[in-house]
Amino acid sequence: MRAAVAALPAGLADPRAHCIASGLIAQRCSATEARLAGLGKEVRDVFTHGDASWRDWQADRAGVRCARTIGSGAAEADAPAALDACCRAAGY
Repeated sequence: MRAAVAALPAGLADPRAHCIASGLIAQRCSATEARLAGLGKEVRDVFTHGDASWRDWQADRAGVRCARTIGSGAAEADAPAALDACCRAAGY
C-alpha cells in the first residue's frame, strides 16, 4: 500500500488518489488486497476522526476495475498514468 501511495502523482483530488492507489495495489498484489486496503483506510478514518467517505470507497472499487481493464500489459512505470486516465473516465 505504501509503495502504491508513493507512486501517486502530486496534487490529486482524494477520490482520484483512491482510485489510482487501489488500481496499483490490485496490479501489484491482488484485487482482494486492494479492496481490503481501501476498506481499512475508511474504517480507520471513522475511528480516528478522519474523512471517511462512501465516494472514496466507490473510487477504490473503480480502481480495481481499472486495473482489470488495463491488465498487466502496461509497464509498471506507465501504470499510474494508465490508471489515472481510466479513473478520470470513470468519473474520479
